[in-house]
Amino acid sequence: MHMRTALLLALLPFTGLLAQEQRRLEFRIAGTEKDTVYLANYYGNKLYYADTAVADARGEVTFARPQGYKAGVYAVVVKGPKYFELIVNEPHVRMRTSAADLMGAMAVEKSQENSLFFGYIRFLNGRKKLGDSLRTVLDGTDDPGRRSILKGRLEELDKEVRAHQAGLVAKAPGSLVAAIVRMSMPVELDKPKLPDGRPDSIAAYYQYRSHYWDHVDLKDPRIIHTPVFQNKLDEYVGAVVPQIPDTIIKLADELIGRLGPDQDLFRFVVHNITYKYETSDIMGMDAVFVHMALTYYCPRSGGDSKAFWMSEEKLKKLCERARKQAPLVIGAPSAEIILPDTTEQVWKSMHKLPNDYVLLVFWDPHCGHCKKELPGLYTSYRDTLRPMGIEVFSVAKATDKKLFDDWKAFIREHGMDWVNVGLTPTVYEEARKDPYKYIPKLTTLQSLNYADTYDVYATPKFFLLGPDRRIVGKQLSPTQVADLVKRLRERDKEGSKP
Repeated sequence: MHMRTALLLALLPFTGLLAQEQRRLEFRIAGTEKDTVYLANYYGNKLYYADTAVADARGEVTFARPQGYKAGVYAVVVKGPKYFELIVNEPHVRMRTSAADLMGAMAVEKSQENSLFFGYIRFLNGRKKLGDSLRTVLDGTDDPGRRSILKGRLEELDKEVRAHQAGLVAKAPGSLVAAIVRMSMPVELDKPKLPDGRPDSIAAYYQYRSHYWDHVDLKDPRIIHTPVFQNKLDEYVGAVVPQIPDTIIKLADELIGRLGPDQDLFRFVVHNITYKYETSDIMGMDAVFVHMALTYYCPRSGGDSKAFWMSEEKLKKLCERARKQAPLVIGAPSAEIILPDTTEQVWKSMHKLPNDYVLLVFWDPHCGHCKKELPGLYTSYRDTLRPMGIEVFSVAKATDKKLFDDWKAFIREHGMDWVNVGLTPTVYEEARKDPYKYIPKLTTLQSLNYADTYDVYATPKFFLLGPDRRIVGKQLSPTQVADLVKRLRERDKEGSKP
């Protein structure tokens, strides 16, 4: 068990959702006489304050709040700050140590789980020290025979650790310490081979992925109060699962479906996956956020939300954002835009452009960032994108005379001869009085409300549309647009081969 060197102390919201067993945790810590001592608990892989107490003149300190403590990994924190971790899963725990050497002086007086826990830590620390020594010697020798012997010794050491782990799990079935150790143990699997006897790396990956959770009891609510579970969850979602939205969604749903009825465990997994992709900067990952939100947070008509932990106000905002983003994820069909050009006489359709790829650009003539970025985009369009057959459909905010005049002046100044359209003053004012003056003869309601249709809350904003006018990219630089179009054309070419 890795002992952390830094402690995150913060307030944890939503505590006390479930009834907790009353427990009594007693410690005698030499060197803490009359000091305030803190008890912190893990929620995922972070520590949060759980309780405080003052040590007496002998360094005796007791934690025994009436509402009890949930089972999990905790930390006792003394001034410094310094701390040691322990298992809380029994009605009564008693331990003694010294603030000068918390781990070295530790003696467990009452707690079978912590006797196993500290024995395990000491065993691992000893084997790690030996392993580090062997690896140092290995790195310093080129002698083949010597290296073979050292590698063999390291393999034996690894087997020894695994045997010790298996023994501990078998010795204390049902204990929290056994659950923690088991989660950290690799799943032993036969290595798949190709017909010619060579290792089959693809089959090995799928085998590893399908057995990833074999050593985790996904129905045990105690695991969310251990750092090892969140570390495994983060590794699974961020590294084991290919970062392809459809695959992430499928495997996330499968994982959530395997959870037991415990609400805290459901909340922990759903929140962690949703938050990861809600805040992701990787293009296309908003599709995962949208799926998680609409599946687990946002109630269908007449139903209740599964996100019992969220306030009605926060839930409403999250669902509004998810529903706005849903039509704008990668792969979604783009909404048509038909708006007039600078003459206010010629209406142009984005979907009817002859180009296979179209870069849709939203901008504002009074947006400083837009005015800096668009000239560079035009240069890339003229020199790279247009020769590749990629058109730009540029939609400007031009709803009053000042915006309208500045829009036209900016186009002339920079020679931007791509497709320029805008919601012009005349159309804007007339549509406010009677939108059906233009609909459906000239345009659509979605076009007139393009800012809402495409969630244009800030500019500039970019969408790359493919041959079928589905969204294939968002917020890309010109270089990224060119590279993506090349890859997509190559993929389509390969796919068309017999």
